[in-house]
Amino acid sequence: MKIIKLALIFLVLNSCVTQDKTEIKSERFDLNLFLLDSSNFDKKILEWEEENKGFLNYYLQNHIGMYYDNDSVKKSHLLTFVSHPDVLEFQKNIQENFVDLDIYNEKINAAFREYLNIFNDSTIPKKIIYCNSFNSYGVDVYNQNLIVGLDFYLGEFHPASNIWEYLKVRYHEKYMIADIMEYWITSSFIHKSSIDVFQDELIFKGKIVYLMNLILEEDNHVLFRFSKEDLEWCNIHEANIWKEIISLDLMYNKEYNSYATFFSDSPYTKGMPKESPGRIGYWVGYKIIDSYMKNNNVSVQQLMNNANSQDILLKSKYRP
Repeated sequence: MKIIKLALIFLVLNSCVTQDKTEIKSERFDLNLFLLDSSNFDKKILEWEEENKGFLNYYLQNHIGMYYDNDSVKKSHLLTFVSHPDVLEFQKNIQENFVDLDIYNEKINAAFREYLNIFNDSTIPKKIIYCNSFNSYGVDVYNQNLIVGLDFYLGEFHPASNIWEYLKVRYHEKYMIADIMEYWITSSFIHKSSIDVFQDELIFKGKIVYLMNLILEEDNHVLFRFSKEDLEWCNIHEANIWKEIISLDLMYNKEYNSYATFFSDSPYTKGMPKESPGRIGYWVGYKIIDSYMKNNNVSVQQLMNNANSQDILLKSKYRP
């Protein structure tokens, strides 16, 4: 009995250590950046470099599009940038709409804890860095730090006038966690998949959403980045959607541009009725994977390691 008790205590303590390890800290870089001025410039730059080596240069070049030949030019450009009225107005919108990020931090940490429960030897972010990405990337990674562009989740409050209406709906804060997990899971498993044709893409995206569904406590339409109406439309027309994919002879198509709207944000999916949502390939892929998992005695780990899309499709017995 003593041995059993000791074992249980060890398991509890070990669980606590795991919980601590999966507590990902966060940083509001967007707020810190706009505290920069000529009096504290050198000190701030040094602090940022010590905390996140190389991140500032990566951010300025890849998110802002700011290039410089030396530190003097960098200083001049950066101070001009953080004091520009348009830039300040943009940042004001973010600060007004994202006052407290605790709820997002909690959801991100919960998602990665679930992720580690399934893939316990996986890599997770060292830190979450929130920034204003200035319309570059909603989610990015640098040196295992997760970068989240808050501007991508302003939705209707985004100040830019040249953003399509369907994207303003798409860039809603409710999709943030799903975007983050899709990016991270895709980055973790893309090397295990050979994506050459439409069918490969379909199955891979389906795997990603299937795993997200296990990890996230989100409504189904959020996982697909659909509206509720979009998801309802897909459910009603499931058989016709599949028939149309087959009639379009897409499965072995190698020209990604010809079927890109099946997997990317768009007003609708090309080849489908205009009532259809963009990214409908994610939904179809998920339905195939869901059927595959119900009809085969395989683990999630085995699913994610199976790079044979034809094998998965046939064994799924998907017949809507």
